[in-house]
Amino acid sequence: MESSSSFFCVILLQNYPVQGIFSLLYLHYFADLPNEEVLPGFYHFIIGLSLILLLILRPKFGKRSKTQINLISITLFVVLVLELAGAYTASQKINNTLLYNIGWIYLESFLLIAYFYSLEQSLVWRKRIVQLTGLLVIWAVLNSLLFEPISGALQYYSLLPFGILLIVLSSRLIQQILTLRIDPEEKLIYIPHFWIGFVVLFFYLEALLLFGAYQFYPEFVLKNVNIMFNLNKLMASLMYLVFGFAFVLPNLRSPMAKRGSIPLYS
Repeated sequence: MESSSSFFCVILLQNYPVQGIFSLLYLHYFADLPNEEVLPGFYHFIIGLSLILLLILRPKFGKRSKTQINLISITLFVVLVLELAGAYTASQKINNTLLYNIGWIYLESFLLIAYFYSLEQSLVWRKRIVQLTGLLVIWAVLNSLLFEPISGALQYYSLLPFGILLIVLSSRLIQQILTLRIDPEEKLIYIPHFWIGFVVLFFYLEALLLFGAYQFYPEFVLKNVNIMFNLNKLMASLMYLVFGFAFVLPNLRSPMAKRGSIPLYS
């Protein structure tokens, strides 16, 4: 049964790539299959695939869009290095809490904040983002020194304000796109930043709820540890997958539609 499920996913990948990827995601995280039965390092494969897609598509976009593509590409590179290092240290039974606190909670958050900042059109909001980011840096230092040692455990009290800020910024970006304040000439499906804002919003909502539950109700999380942390990995996989594929969508327009539209982010 296990091998037939894996074979079915391979057939899907060959003929229907999108359905095949989602089937592999399901098997990888929720079916009772060992990871190697599905695909070794599939999570890392997803991140690497999105990074390669962005590097290939980068020359096709305008100057302004390259700023966002560069930020998302750097984010994916950081995440890929982080997850590979995390997998290695975990296999060697080395405490990698410091790695994830620095790489995920801080470095990835700063890169995503910079991404949303680059798309913000209001000078008032740009100033607010800078001010709030500065306050978060101060809080991160204080939290590491006084409350949650950076190498002790995952710093939820740092994750919480960073996550809230990213939820606010992604919600604001989605609202601006829906009210036609950003790219009014583009159809919604062809705006990569709508999809990126969407997945960032849902990933950080899920992450704050999950790690919040672990912080305050650890018994409940430990009873369902496989389901809950596989759900977190699935959400992360989908987010990083969208980071790359969102920029594929504008290139799927027909040649006539491309000629008749304003160049994206030129």
